[in-house]
Amino acid sequence: MGFAAGVGAFLLFFLSDYNDWRWSRRSLRACFPLGALLLAAGTVWEIWRGTPPLHGWFRGAAALLAVFFFGLLVYTLFFALPVEASYARPGEERGACTTGVYALCRHPGVLWFAGLYGCLWAAGGLPLWEAAVLSGLNVGLVIFEDRCVFPAKLKGYDDYRRTTPFLLPNRQSVRAWGRAGKER
Repeated sequence: MGFAAGVGAFLLFFLSDYNDWRWSRRSLRACFPLGALLLAAGTVWEIWRGTPPLHGWFRGAAALLAVFFFGLLVYTLFFALPVEASYARPGEERGACTTGVYALCRHPGVLWFAGLYGCLWAAGGLPLWEAAVLSGLNVGLVIFEDRCVFPAKLKGYDDYRRTTPFLLPNRQSVRAWGRAGKER
C-alpha cells in the first residue's frame, strides 16, 4: 500500500510538470501538493511496518542525517526557489534559478531525496528496494523536467545546462556555489 502511494505520488508529480509544460490548467495545480502528501503518507506507512537494520547509536545517527537531508530537500524545493512562480502559476515562463544550491547542480533535490530515503531505510525500516525505486522515479522525473519542461518554461535554462552539471556537482560548480555564498 505504501509503495503504491509512492508510485502514485510520482505520477502526480509528472502530471503537474506536464501541466506546466503543455496544458496550464488551473484544475491540475493541486497535483504537486497532493503528490507530496501521498508520498509522505506512503513513506510513513512503510516505516511504521518496517524493521530498521540499524540499532542504538547508529540508528540515531541515521535518523539525524535523515532530518538533515529532509531539511535540505525542503529548503531546495520551497525556499531556494520562488514558490509562487514555481508551483502556483503553471504554464507561465519564469527565470531559471542558477544560484545557491542550484549552482551545485541543476537538480540538487534528487541528491537530498536519495540521502533521505537511504537514511529512512537505515533508521526507519523503509524497504531498501522501495527507497531505490522511488529515488529512480525521482531521477526519471528530473530527466523529463530537464529535457522538456524547464527548457520550455525557464528563461536562460539552456545556458544554465551548459554551465551546471545535471546531478553530480563538479569542482567548477562547487566553486560557483562557494563564490555565491561569499557574495551575500
